[in-house]
Amino acid sequence: MQKRQRGFVLALCLCILSMSGIYGLQRYRSGQTAQEPEEQVAESEETSEEQETETANSEDTVAQVDTEDKETEEAKIETEEDIYEIGEATLARTETDSVTAQAPAEGTPEEENTEETEEEVEETEETLAGENLLSFADNSSLMWPVDGEIILEYSMDKSIYFSTLNQYKYHPAIVINAEVGDEVWCAAQGIVSEIRVDEETGTTLMMTLGSGYEAIYGQLKELVVQEGDMVEAGSLIGYISEPTKYYTREGSNLYFQLLRDGEPVDPMEYLN
Repeated sequence: MQKRQRGFVLALCLCILSMSGIYGLQRYRSGQTAQEPEEQVAESEETSEEQETETANSEDTVAQVDTEDKETEEAKIETEEDIYEIGEATLARTETDSVTAQAPAEGTPEEENTEETEEEVEETEETLAGENLLSFADNSSLMWPVDGEIILEYSMDKSIYFSTLNQYKYHPAIVINAEVGDEVWCAAQGIVSEIRVDEETGTTLMMTLGSGYEAIYGQLKELVVQEGDMVEAGSLIGYISEPTKYYTREGSNLYFQLLRDGEPVDPMEYLN
């Protein structure tokens, strides 16, 4: 009888313990379940706060951008106005400079060019006046410009032989034998119109004699006259030079040519 009572009490105690354990487990689970919504609510509240903060920051950023755009637009307007003002000032200055440039100042190149033109006109007038003093005509005569024999004659109606060139050709002048350094004299009064260096005739001087006549002296050196000079007949004009490559076999000489209205004529018809 006592054993049964003990067994019953033991079973009852185990049952009570089991019930207590089950009840405690349910309470624990209920506590966990209740805690999770609170945490979720807290997290939700934190998320909402973050979103509100981001929204506020975004609004500030937008406001700042709008402000900067507005300032930029105002600055642009001011810049355009400045450009317009600068453009007007530049245009006014350009017009002023243009008017100033059109009005010649003292000592400007324009005045200098005018002075040069006046000098050229005076020289031309002097040249024309000098040519009016020239008296060479069809019946005039020439002085011999150098002492020597003729080694190549004037020949425009038939060709003559040139030793250096080893060929026959027409010859519009005469070639007078002379020694290097011999004096060359002016054959007739005239004005020196041109001095040039020619491949065939070397240093060459052209002189206007008047009435359409011109005299040409070639194979010269050390000229004592210059362009524009009035030279009297018999005056020294220069000296005989070494012959060019066209006259190496003929030797040193004076090339002398006479033109009438630009056409060659025989100098021998005028030489005394």
